[in-house]
Amino acid sequence: MDFDLKDVLEREPRVSDTLDEVESEFDAVRARLRAMGASLSAHRPWPDAVTAVSGEPPSHLRYAVPAVPTEDDFDHLVTLAEARLDLLGLDLTRDPLPQVLPTSQIADSLRGYAGEHGDISWDRTDWMVVVSAGVLATLLDVILVRIPQDSTFLGKKYTGSPLTRWLQDRDRARAIHNQFFKGFEKLAKVPYDAATTKATGGLVSGMRPATHRLQSLGHDPALGFLFGVADLMRGTGTYIDKAGRLVQVAANAAPVDLITSLITHMRHLLSDVYTPAGLQPPFFSLLQLGRVDSPFALGPSGVEVPWTDVARYMYTNGYDLRHFFTMGITPGVVTAIIRGYWLLNSYATGGSAAQRKVEHAKLTSMLLLGHAIAASGTLLKTGLLFGVNPVALNYNQILAMAPATIAWLKEAIARDHRINHALEKEWESLRT
Repeated sequence: MDFDLKDVLEREPRVSDTLDEVESEFDAVRARLRAMGASLSAHRPWPDAVTAVSGEPPSHLRYAVPAVPTEDDFDHLVTLAEARLDLLGLDLTRDPLPQVLPTSQIADSLRGYAGEHGDISWDRTDWMVVVSAGVLATLLDVILVRIPQDSTFLGKKYTGSPLTRWLQDRDRARAIHNQFFKGFEKLAKVPYDAATTKATGGLVSGMRPATHRLQSLGHDPALGFLFGVADLMRGTGTYIDKAGRLVQVAANAAPVDLITSLITHMRHLLSDVYTPAGLQPPFFSLLQLGRVDSPFALGPSGVEVPWTDVARYMYTNGYDLRHFFTMGITPGVVTAIIRGYWLLNSYATGGSAAQRKVEHAKLTSMLLLGHAIAASGTLLKTGLLFGVNPVALNYNQILAMAPATIAWLKEAIARDHRINHALEKEWESLRT
């Protein structure tokens, strides 16, 4: 609040002049009453008054006014303020409003605030739902998602995911490929499909049939719509070699236009999905860049290897797009449980669409915590239950943390902006 000390100091003389005028009127009335023979009790003077701050003594005694320090005596003003706060029992180390406002007024204010800006506080049920969603997702990650295939890691055998095994079954995959996608093979020849190092003129090291799609950015389900389409339009191939370097190779292919590139790229991806090697998960190829150190050791020596080698190991052990779909169960369960509870609770309490919109920050915070618990669960699963085997990581759940975090930040910033805008409007109304 704007505090005008000068106005406060000048208000005392104005009040004094007004009281003098009123007292003069009272004296005139008393004189007329005496002239009429009325008997009046003796007039009692006003209590002792402190000299006015303006320095001009009042014409007569009035009510007691505490002395207000001048601007040059600010330390004394602070001392008086602290003494007054002690007298009132106010503790400034805590929120002063609950100490001075009645409980009913605070409750009304909170209800009004929640009605305008939404109630984003959590109750016990909210916590239980979020924690339960994260724990259930972790259990499904351990029991159902597991690892892509039955395999032996550092001398110990691990059982793969039954769902991924069903999706990657060779007979079923061959039948689906022959029925739906085989015709695309002849229609979707691309310049970024070199299978060996020799096919690239020796420019891309480590290239072999089992890893060539992982090393080709055009085969990435997400990045391919950038690099793959660009390669088709330029007649080139963009790869990552075994040393983690990005290499572009000129291919013996004629450049095509944008629309043809998009159609050809889509057909080529579909023709590769149900082949034995499959396609890598989205953005997974980027793990090969730069040979960044990883926390994983792939051999009995215990020497940690770069992410480039880890990604190649994971892909050649069944960590493909089909297993990515299996891993999607974990973030899907978290989202379904929390969003379902959110909607059911809103309907049960009579919440409107407008109310759910202003309280969306609560939903994003619940989703963020639920995904964080599930992501922590997949790290514990990888380290404790599967012997620090990288194929046990739930890549889909880790990716889900990014949009959950962005949504929470975006909604939190938007909510703060709305509240600050409302406060500014209120201050403007107070000033006018």
